[in-house]
Amino acid sequence: MVDAAQGADLLIHEATFGEEEKDRAKETGHATAREAAQVALAARARRLVLSHVSARYSLSAEELVTEARLVFPETVVARDGMTVEVPYSE
Repeated sequence: MVDAAQGADLLIHEATFGEEEKDRAKETGHATAREAAQVALAARARRLVLSHVSARYSLSAEELVTEARLVFPETVVARDGMTVEVPYSE
């Protein structure tokens, strides 16, 4: 995954769970917000959007954003109808 995202302007990565559910994430083939941030950091991406967030975070995914930003500061969580502008790289 990291090779394909190398140097990406924007990386969209699922973050179904928080770190407290790391074992469950592994069992179900999902990632935590921290793991997604580690992928973005390793890939030298410019920005990260967390997606496929568990319904348990439906009222507020701030816990996941905070967790990811400890590793990769340029992180936001996807919302319905959200648009992200990706400027053309010269």
